[in-house]
This record gives sequence, C-alpha cells and structure tokens, in this order.
Amino acid sequence: MTRTGHCHCGAVAYEWDDDTNNNGIVCYCTTCQRLGSSESYNLQTEQKLVRTTKGTPTSYEDHNTDSGKPVTRYFCGTCGSTLWSDPASAPGVRFLKVGGLDDAKNVKLVAEIYVDTAIPLLPRPKEASGHKKFEGMMTKEV
Repeated sequence: MTRTGHCHCGAVAYEWDDDTNNNGIVCYCTTCQRLGSSESYNLQTEQKLVRTTKGTPTSYEDHNTDSGKPVTRYFCGTCGSTLWSDPASAPGVRFLKVGGLDDAKNVKLVAEIYVDTAIPLLPRPKEASGHKKFEGMMTKEV
C-alpha cells in the first residue's frame, strides 16, 4: 500500500511503500525545540522507500548533533514545513514528520528520545503505555 504526505502549502509531496511500519518516535531534543516545537513526532522508515512526487524539498546539514555525525533536515522552501530527517548515524533511516502524513491514525508510539530535555510544563505520554524511553538518542532501531 502506498502512503502519502505533503507540506502545509502543498508545494512538496511525497509517498512511500511501507504499510506495516507504524513506529512513532517522540523527540524532545533541544534542536527540535529550536526548530519550532516542544517535541517532534516522527515515523521511522527507510530512505529508499520514500519518493518525492511534487516539488523539491530544501535541505541543510545539521552538524550540532550528539553523535558528531550530521543530520540532513528537509523542509519546504515555500512554507517552511519540516518534512523529514536523515541521520548519518543511522544510514538508510528516514524520520518522516508525523504532522505531514496524510493519514497518521495508525502511528503508534514506540519510543521517546531525549526525555531529559523535555519541557516540563507539558504532559508526556503515560508510563503505562509500554513504550521505550531514552535520555538521548536511541541505542538501537525500534
């Protein structure tokens, strides 16, 4: 099954074939906070499965990372919507921003990362949900 997503203004659209992966990861790192949100909701997939179907996303290499390896961050050059991130520390992995997915109802939380820098005035998911929590980046794929 082909899944789809796009930026806010519709200038950039994408699709991917990965209907069995619904691994949602919430990131509370200070980079995500500075990029405009108290947390970032992501769907982990493979870079090779994602195809841009409209427009061309803008990107930049973020070298301010814990791993010391860059993260290439993609966004719409027209409206500024963040689309996905490709970390060099996890070759072949792509983190799609859940807010850009056309249908995110099946995304399930499997991990929270950088919980030590979560903004304390906001509620976090309940402990009983059974997902994993990491003080920094995940140590393995979830």
